[in-house]
Amino acid sequence: MYLKRLELKGFKSFPTKTDVLFNEGITAIVGPNGSGKSNISDAVRWVLGEQSIKSLRGDKLEDVVFAGTDTKKAMNYCEVALTIDNSDKKLDIEYSEITIKRRAYRSGESEFFLNNKSCRLKDIKELLLDTGIGKDGYSIIEQGKVDEILSNNPVNRRKVFDEACGISKYRYKKQEAERNLKNTKENLNRIEDIYVEIENQLKPLETQQKKAIKYLEIKEELKKIEVNSYISEIEELEAQAKETLNHDKVLKDQMVSVKSKKETLEKSITDCDEELEEIDVKINKTIEYINTIKGVINKKYSELSVLNEKIKNCNSDIQRYTNEISYINKKINDDNLELEKLNESKNNAFRNLKDIENKIDEVELKNKDKKESINKVSQTIEALKDEIINLLDVKQNSANKLSTLNANIENIENRTKTIDVDIEHIQKNICNKKDEISKFNSQKQEKLSLIENLKQEFEDINKKVNSLKIEYDKISSDIQGSKLKINEYNSKLNIYTDMEKHYEGFNKGVKEVLKNKNLEGIYGALGQVISSSQKYEKALEASLGSYMQNIITKDENSAKNAINYLKKNNLGRVTFLPLNIIKSNKIDKNAIKSSAKYIGIASELVKFDEKYKNIIENVLGRTIVIESMDEAIKFARETNHRYKVVTLDGEILNPGGSLTGGTVRTNGNILSRKRLIEEFKDNIQKEQEKLNLLEQEKINLKGSIDSKLIKIETINNELRENDKSVVVINANIKSANDEVLNLSNNLNKFENEKLSLGENLEYTLTKTKSLKENINEIEQKHLLNKNEIDTLNSKLKEINDGYEVDKSRFDDLNIEYAKLNQIHQATIKDIDRIQKEIKSQNDVLRTTKEQLEESKFNTVKIQDQIKIETSEKENLENQIIDENKKLSLQKEQKDSIKKNRDAINTESKNIDRQYIEVKESLFKIENKIERLRSSKENYIAKLIEEYELSLEEAKALKDESVVIDKKELENLKRQIKSLGNVNIDSIKEYEEIKERYDFYSEQKKDLEESIEVIYKLIKELEENMKREFNENFVLINENFKVVYKKLFGGGNGELRIVDKDNILESDIEIVAQPPGKKMKNLNLLSGGEKALTAISILFSIILAKPTPFCILDEIEAPLDDANIYRFGEFLKELSKDTQFISITHRRGTMEVADYIYGVTMQEKAISKVISLDLKEAKKLTEDII
Repeated sequence: MYLKRLELKGFKSFPTKTDVLFNEGITAIVGPNGSGKSNISDAVRWVLGEQSIKSLRGDKLEDVVFAGTDTKKAMNYCEVALTIDNSDKKLDIEYSEITIKRRAYRSGESEFFLNNKSCRLKDIKELLLDTGIGKDGYSIIEQGKVDEILSNNPVNRRKVFDEACGISKYRYKKQEAERNLKNTKENLNRIEDIYVEIENQLKPLETQQKKAIKYLEIKEELKKIEVNSYISEIEELEAQAKETLNHDKVLKDQMVSVKSKKETLEKSITDCDEELEEIDVKINKTIEYINTIKGVINKKYSELSVLNEKIKNCNSDIQRYTNEISYINKKINDDNLELEKLNESKNNAFRNLKDIENKIDEVELKNKDKKESINKVSQTIEALKDEIINLLDVKQNSANKLSTLNANIENIENRTKTIDVDIEHIQKNICNKKDEISKFNSQKQEKLSLIENLKQEFEDINKKVNSLKIEYDKISSDIQGSKLKINEYNSKLNIYTDMEKHYEGFNKGVKEVLKNKNLEGIYGALGQVISSSQKYEKALEASLGSYMQNIITKDENSAKNAINYLKKNNLGRVTFLPLNIIKSNKIDKNAIKSSAKYIGIASELVKFDEKYKNIIENVLGRTIVIESMDEAIKFARETNHRYKVVTLDGEILNPGGSLTGGTVRTNGNILSRKRLIEEFKDNIQKEQEKLNLLEQEKINLKGSIDSKLIKIETINNELRENDKSVVVINANIKSANDEVLNLSNNLNKFENEKLSLGENLEYTLTKTKSLKENINEIEQKHLLNKNEIDTLNSKLKEINDGYEVDKSRFDDLNIEYAKLNQIHQATIKDIDRIQKEIKSQNDVLRTTKEQLEESKFNTVKIQDQIKIETSEKENLENQIIDENKKLSLQKEQKDSIKKNRDAINTESKNIDRQYIEVKESLFKIENKIERLRSSKENYIAKLIEEYELSLEEAKALKDESVVIDKKELENLKRQIKSLGNVNIDSIKEYEEIKERYDFYSEQKKDLEESIEVIYKLIKELEENMKREFNENFVLINENFKVVYKKLFGGGNGELRIVDKDNILESDIEIVAQPPGKKMKNLNLLSGGEKALTAISILFSIILAKPTPFCILDEIEAPLDDANIYRFGEFLKELSKDTQFISITHRRGTMEVADYIYGVTMQEKAISKVISLDLKEAKKLTEDII
């Protein structure tokens, strides 16, 4: 068995798919520091299950995924696949080749595969147990592993020796057995609890069952007698009701007659009211019109005042504009004089500039001819230089191509030889794989037959479990719902308790008084001392309004002290209600005359301490509560709007007729808070009792499910093992078929490549000859160009000397020209500035004159307007006199209508008295009808509640032969009462509990037997572990003594078990004595001595129990050259039984390698693996060293 292939994709510095093929013997992986060669070791450790990302030199899982570069984007996942050749069947699996794969995503998920079949990390660990392969074994050894062996931590050291001595698999099985033991004990404890509980329930239930059966017999006899009794009573009530209804009809006819007269008078009153309303409207309109005219007159006075003020302002503006015009004219004259002087200066400066310009042109013409000659010669020189550079580039490129072509020729020849060997090897492998496929197919058929039988058994048990789980999930859901309700009630309870505690909803001043416990005689706010049913809360809150915030005090002094406290601290205003002053003010119910239905007086619908009675009746005693708005309006009309009326929805009809309604923000739920707190407490208690019952039922169901799941797990384990075998067989078949296909593809690929290499070699030789001829031609042309450049440089120097003399004269003239031009430009700017100022002043002058004319025109216009306004004011004053006369006539008409209405109202009151008398008689009859109906309904309700019979069903059961004997009835009831509480459900419950009792008895017995079996298994495992550890530790120790001397060239080394009475948990002591030195503590050894000691132990382990492959990650780095030589020789000897892959930069290690891989980083942060032949490997070794 050996490591055949490692595939990396997206892992750390390997973004693209990278295949590394390994052979038996020693393979060295080399490369410069930071090239990513240790990432290969990390990849092997990671794919074998390393969970600690810090051990892989990272912080979190996403650190092993390629993070991207400036040119290549980051990847979302990484994948590593490790292929092991298992032809010798050292691994307990039927595949001859095993691929372990791990994939991880940047989001944090990770998954494992075995031969491309998804699996658990546990499956991989179990497969590799006792082979030395794994993250805790000795197949991957880096500098950190060396430190672990020599560290003072006995746990880390012990893991290596457990794996080496072959007890890891036993320790793993023992841990599994101990976990099973723990789980089985927990199951037994749970089942025993349930068993005892059921046993305690069974005996009481048996007694209850017998009592329930007797109860049902007596109850049936009682039903027969009592039903007949109820039917007789109902028939008697129906006869009385018929007679009463006749009397009711007579009274209703009288009511209709009185009501008709009443309505006639009410219509007359309404007509008078409408006339009064009309005359009131007219009076109001007249008053409103008079007030409107007065308002207009006042407005006229104001307007006249404003117009007079405007005339004053216009006269002021005329004077100001006249002064401004004089000043502007003077400024324009001054600017014109200055402009004439500046124009003369500008003309002088212009003449001087023209003289200098002529001189500059003369010098510039001479310099232009010389400059053209210089440029022409310089351009010729530069062209020749560019040609030389181009020739050198062409020559260098040709030389590089020639070197590349020579290397390609050598590579093609070497590759052709390698392909011939590979073709022969592939053809042999294809034949072997086809034989394997035939063998796997017969194994697969046997396993499939066994799996089918197990699946049928699994299906039967699983159906039962699913049924129980549905019930279990429902109860779990009910429990969750109950818990959510409790949390919700608790949350609301806390909110309302906190609101009550902090006086939420009260104004600032009220809060401060209630919080101040030093104020004496404060009993609380009115909203705090009353309560009512939820039905009336909205009506009461609307009725009370701001009274809710009033504070009740003992007396006036208490109120006075509280007011002083508020004033002193500037805390706002509060109304106080002293108990000793406020008197009751309650409506007399007998005085209420209305046919509308009302609920009651508000003060009677609240609960309060008796000492607050006067205050409550004062505030609420004159408020009537009515159910609906329609009834409220009717009541208000009938009582002539004398009382305050409030509906259950909070609408208010105020005395006098005004209405208040709509929506309003509640004032902190002051009135309802106490009720809500008690309701939530009650709800929490009820829900908690329900939750307790549900949780008990859930425990019982869990026991049933667990027992069946144990059986399912057993079948599952068998299925899993057989499925695993089929998966392995299928994977082997697929793998073998894939290999045959891959081998065939590779064969074709190698043959095509060989043909292509031959054609490529012929083309490369022709290209080499052509390049050599081109290089000779380039060298000759380069020499000619160089001679011509020297001649041109001499001519260029002569022309440059004459050019410099003329250039100096040209610069002097330019300086003089610049000075004169600066003066000229400044003069032009001044002229431009003054011209703009003159233009601006003319614009201002024109605007000012226009404003002066406008002010004069406005003065005349305002004077005309004053005359018009004065005339209108006088007309309005005359209108007021006429309207006042009209108002007097309207008031006289109103007084006449009022007298007529009072006479009709007196007659209406007489009719009201007759109406009330008839109504009271009718009310008594209706009450009697209601009592008879209520009695009948009570008997019907008893039939439904006690016997679940409707009236029709009960009448159908009436039996004339049954004697209704009250004594017999009482006797039967006494017998039922003597039975006490009867649980009817106990009949069914007893049967169910008895069945569960028998079931759990069997389960308890099975679990007790399982615990005995597990204890026996653990004991056997411990004995095997001790035996294996003793045998292998002695062998490793003997090997260590020999290996230590070989690697150190002398000295002594020994391994000792510290606690021989407990060899499975004991620390292991390492004794080391380098040659020529005394026995030393490990911590006192040098770095090289420590490393060589640890390497000696690891080599001793491999000698005793060879691992299929071993990866060494620069463990020999601290060794000197002499020790490296001994290390390499020993490595060569061990490679006969173990495949070694060494990540190294030491020459001695490379020299003993059979194969070498180089890891480079041609592109930043991206590693690339290249294989080298011996010649290239030697060259790379020399470069690195």
